[in-house]
Amino acid sequence: MLTPINQISYNNYKPCKPNFQGYNPVPFAAPVEKTLRNVEFAGRTIINRFFDFFNKNKHPELYEKFLNTDPKSTEYIHILTRISQMFSNQKTVEINLESNRLEQIAHTKSPHIFIMNHDNQSKDPKMLAFFNTLLNHIYLRDGLEQTCPRPRIILNEDILLSMSKLNRTIFEKLGAVGIDASLYGSDSQANARTFFKLIREFLNNQVNIFIFPEGKNAIRKKAPLAEKFQLGIAELVAKITDKTPEVNVTPLGFAYGKKSGADSIYIGETVTLKKHGPHIEASSGNITSPFARTEYKDFFAGRLSAVLTEKSVPIEGRELPNYIGGILCENLRICKEEAIAAIK
Repeated sequence: MLTPINQISYNNYKPCKPNFQGYNPVPFAAPVEKTLRNVEFAGRTIINRFFDFFNKNKHPELYEKFLNTDPKSTEYIHILTRISQMFSNQKTVEINLESNRLEQIAHTKSPHIFIMNHDNQSKDPKMLAFFNTLLNHIYLRDGLEQTCPRPRIILNEDILLSMSKLNRTIFEKLGAVGIDASLYGSDSQANARTFFKLIREFLNNQVNIFIFPEGKNAIRKKAPLAEKFQLGIAELVAKITDKTPEVNVTPLGFAYGKKSGADSIYIGETVTLKKHGPHIEASSGNITSPFARTEYKDFFAGRLSAVLTEKSVPIEGRELPNYIGGILCENLRICKEEAIAAIK
C-alpha cells in the first residue's frame, strides 16, 4: 500500500535521481531543418487546398453558426461536440471508460493539461477530437457546459498558416493555438506571449490545455519517447505552479491497430504537481501500471507523492523542468504502452 505524504518525515526522502528525464537531442542542423520545414509547409498547403475544394460545401451552416457563437455560452459546447464528432470520424476505438477517469476529469474543480504521444500526424488529431467528444458529452450530460473549461490545443503554427483563412478561423475557434515549434531559431518572444495568455486563462479555470510534447521531434519515428520529449510543457507547468496550489496533468496514450482493427486511447491517472516554497511535489500517477519502470517506482519508494530530490536534496530553480519533464515523460510512456496492449 502506498503511504500518504503527510505520514512521512521529510528527512527520510532519499529517492534516486530519475534517469528517465526527457531531453531534446539535436536531430538536424538548422539549415536542414529550415529546408525541411519549407518543403513540409508547401506540401501541407497543397493538401489543404485540395481538401478545401472538395469540402467547401460541407456543413456551411453549422460552421457559420459556430463562428458567430460566444465561446463562453452553453451553445458553444453543443456545437463544439458536434464538430469534434465529425472530425474524429473513428471506426472503433478502445478506451478505458470503466476507469471513470473521464467523469473524474469533468467534475474536478481545476482545469487539466493533457499530454499525448505523437506517433501518427494524420490520425492523432482525430483521436484528440474523439477524446474531446467524449469529454464534452460528460459536460453536457451533467449540466456543466456553462462553466467547463474550453479547449486550447497547442500546435505548430505552420499548420494554421497553411490553411485557408476560413478554415484557420474555424480551427482557432475550436481552440487551436499556434506556436513556433522550430527546433532552431524559434520566435521565443512570440511563444512567450502566447503561453502568458494560456497561463492566465488556465489560472482562471477557463481552459484545458492539450499538447503533444514531442513536437517536431515526432519525425524521429524509431527513437524512444524519452529522446523526443521536449521540456516546453515542463517549463509551462513550472511557471503555473508558481501561481496556483496545484497543477493536474493527465497523459493520454494513443495507439493504432491494423486497417481492420481498432485504435486505442488510454486515459492515464492524473499527475498532480504542487509547489512547496521553491520545491515541487509530484504525485505517483500511473505507478501501479505493469509498464512502470523500476526506477520510477523506486523514486517514489511506495509513497503516494514525493518532493523532487537528488540525494535527499530538493530540486529547485532551473533544474525543476528537467525533473518535471522526467515524471511526465514516464507517465506518458506508460499510457502509450497501455494503449498498445489494449489492441494487441
